[in-house]
Amino acid sequence: MTKMPNLNVELREIPNLTFSELKDLYITLYNQEPPKATTRKEFFIWRVTHRLQELRFGGLDAKTKSLLENMDKSLLPEKTLSIGTEIVRKFKGETYRLRVVNGGFEMDNEFYKSLSAVAYKITGRKISGKEFWGI
Repeated sequence: MTKMPNLNVELREIPNLTFSELKDLYITLYNQEPPKATTRKEFFIWRVTHRLQELRFGGLDAKTKSLLENMDKSLLPEKTLSIGTEIVRKFKGETYRLRVVNGGFEMDNEFYKSLSAVAYKITGRKISGKEFWGI
């Protein structure tokens, strides 16, 4: 009988991997490329650790998956950010601080109507604001 590696040890090591190592591990575990817009290490950490646990303990059965996929999304509470909340994000060595204000967001004394508009200002490309800011 072969000894299975300790899952807890494996999971603790995942955050120490580089972005490139995480991406390669994602491809190995899911047998597909990750979404192209994925630029956050946290995305890969979450997905890789989830997949390792799923492979070890088993995933959801088909009936449960179907139930979740067909669930009425309007029943879920809407995520909202309170006025005054500060969101901090590092991108290409720079730290960006965004503040939630009435009707939008403020960064460097400039007003933005959406998280995506701020993400565009920072990255120069259209990207999901929620994904960029980790919300």
